[in-house]
Amino acid sequence: MEVKCNIRPAVMWKIVLFSGIIPLICACSYSGKRMCPSSDIPFPGHTLLAIAPDFTIKATEDTLNKTYPCLRSGKMFPVTGILKVDGKSYRFLGGDSLRISSLSPLSDENSEWQGKYSYLFPGRGWEQREYNDSLWNKGKGAFGSENGKFQAHTVWGAKNIYVRRHITIANKDTLKERKVYLRYIYDDQIKLYCNGEYLLGEEAFLPQTGCYRLTDETVAQIINGDNVIAAYGGNAEGTAFLDFGLYVENKTYADVKPAILKQMNMQTTQTYYVFQCGEVELLIDFVSPSLSEKWDMTGWPVGLLSYQIHAEDEKEHTVEILFDVDLEWLFGRSKVDSWCEQNWRFTKSDSLYLAIKANESTFSSEDGHVILSQKLSTKNEDKGALLIGYEEGQTLQYGGESLSPLWKKNGTGEIKELMKSVGDRWQELKEECDKQDCLWSVRAFQAGGKTFAGQMFSSYRDFISSHRFVLSSENKIFCFGDTLGNIREAYESFPTLLYFNRIDWMKSILDPIFEYSEDVHWVKKYPPYDIGLYPLINKQVKLDDNAVAVAADMLMMTAVIVEMEQDFSYADAHWNLLCLWADYLREKMEKDVYPCEGLLNGDDERVKCVLGLMAYRKLIQQKESV
Repeated sequence: MEVKCNIRPAVMWKIVLFSGIIPLICACSYSGKRMCPSSDIPFPGHTLLAIAPDFTIKATEDTLNKTYPCLRSGKMFPVTGILKVDGKSYRFLGGDSLRISSLSPLSDENSEWQGKYSYLFPGRGWEQREYNDSLWNKGKGAFGSENGKFQAHTVWGAKNIYVRRHITIANKDTLKERKVYLRYIYDDQIKLYCNGEYLLGEEAFLPQTGCYRLTDETVAQIINGDNVIAAYGGNAEGTAFLDFGLYVENKTYADVKPAILKQMNMQTTQTYYVFQCGEVELLIDFVSPSLSEKWDMTGWPVGLLSYQIHAEDEKEHTVEILFDVDLEWLFGRSKVDSWCEQNWRFTKSDSLYLAIKANESTFSSEDGHVILSQKLSTKNEDKGALLIGYEEGQTLQYGGESLSPLWKKNGTGEIKELMKSVGDRWQELKEECDKQDCLWSVRAFQAGGKTFAGQMFSSYRDFISSHRFVLSSENKIFCFGDTLGNIREAYESFPTLLYFNRIDWMKSILDPIFEYSEDVHWVKKYPPYDIGLYPLINKQVKLDDNAVAVAADMLMMTAVIVEMEQDFSYADAHWNLLCLWADYLREKMEKDVYPCEGLLNGDDERVKCVLGLMAYRKLIQQKESV
């Protein structure tokens, strides 16, 4: 569940246009201690770490150790966090099991599995265990294109493929009281069956990995001897791939007790938890540096999970913190690289980077899992941080040119350099985030109470976690969501950005729309609803122009920026366009005849025309006062 800000845009515009910008409430002085008001409201779907749109980590429960956190796509992020205190282990992060062992594994570069396959539809019952596949082709899994992301051992060159994999279970009793999983990788379509029972069907146009837990009823149908996992694969276009295998829970952390949650608090830049682990108290903070106002870290694809221990009995304890990440489940078969650099121990797999302080830390990698651990002392080094970085593989394309992400310096920056920059000053960064959180918490609580504060914080994080900041060819900062230059999404995000005084972000959303509208190829009298779909800026995706709404929205959003800055220069730079859009709205009002009956609502074109023209009038007043 995503929590959205409940400030209605129409209300915001009314306040801005007729009453001026909301005066922010003066904040209390900062004492150096974390005294932020606690929201005391569970937000199970809120953003924990705003790293990158393709790798934003969200909470799925009101605590951390009931289930795994998930990515923005909804896919689980299989990370387990454990604190070992005097020989006893306590789980503070992640679910009870995704650390699994193979019964019949996926293929990799050095190994494959034997299967039967057919390119033609084999007829009804082909997925059943008893089906006779003796005349089918024999092939080695995985099946796919020669030039795909994952290595195929049998080339699949047709549109469809039907595969049967025979798996021998020697002793079914080994599955008792254990979870059984089917792991799979596909591109573009997949349907999976176990001994004839349909399990799932999915479709995507990029390679996808997945992990499906078999129900107890399905596991009960598994027999000693021959079992069959059957799969259909479809290729709509481009590359094709199909691979699947059977896995079982290996009980590595079966004896680990869940830590006891004592406190949870969500703030503007951080979410922190307090857990009781035996005689030791553990503080976990999720910090998103890209939300910090202290340093210019806008768009930095780096997150920070800080941890600190405190012994309530003030005695010395043997303490070790451990993070276990299942990279194979997350990315499919991926190579893991590890190295130490400037006192940081790095791990990289696919596009994901992890780092922990090298001092008193260890690294291991087995069965597709990466384990990073660090020894802590209740008397001395009682704190540390896990750094998480992610580099998206695609870059924005505009007019045949690749736009560089804002975080890259001259297009040559590296994720690990950002991580070291954050890591080397993570404690100072956290202190500044604490101050910022307290300032905004006091303001939000005074403005609207706990519910308002929680919704504002969540909305602010959702914005930064779903947008990319890039540099234009003229070194302007552009900000894009998944649908590029979407005016409706921009309009809905402005109340949050207005509240947090992010005029720079507001301009970076509108600038690419203005630039696109000023191009000679755009000849309409109103702005485009959007200008493309990530990663290509080329044309409007939405078929309906929604001309009145987008013209009014652009006028209102520009009026907000001018009002906030008390400076007409931003509107002046685009004045010809603003006048053109206002004339279009005026013509609509004069030419179109609207029925008088019926109640007006916020989506009525008459309302939009009026609001847009009132914003234009406000801009004219600002222009005349210069």
